[in-house]
Amino acid sequence: MSHFLIAQFEMFRGRMYQLLETVSETAADQQPAGFNNTIRWNTGHILTVTDRFFGLNMLPENYKELFWAGTKPADWTGNAPSLETLLSQLREQEARIKETIPERLDEKLPQPIQFPNGFQLTTISEVLAFNNVHEGIHTGYMNALKRAIEGQGK
Repeated sequence: MSHFLIAQFEMFRGRMYQLLETVSETAADQQPAGFNNTIRWNTGHILTVTDRFFGLNMLPENYKELFWAGTKPADWTGNAPSLETLLSQLREQEARIKETIPERLDEKLPQPIQFPNGFQLTTISEVLAFNNVHEGIHTGYMNALKRAIEGQGK
């Protein structure tokens, strides 16, 4: 099971990298009608949530104000990190997770991660499994955003 979760994580990250490498800085900030956020926001959100869930503490503190659940680009003050910066940080984060997490998958969290609906995560493997689903969902949104943005030019 543990090898599967790591392989799944690598697969989702690989697909996300392929997508992000085809997105311009301008397109990353477009928000087509019907979407709540942008490609840049979704990228930063994945990065920030993963950092917090795994306790990596690799990111600037302001990322939580930019990319946490409930935030949106319309409320940003100042500049958000470039897509290139976010992509580089995602790759660094992946390397860190693959280096430190595999042998800790059965480890209990110091405190469960509690969601408002009562759902909770209690082990590192549960965090990784949840994270994989979370990244897959947001990568799907980014793909939909990209298609909508490309369709606007026609």
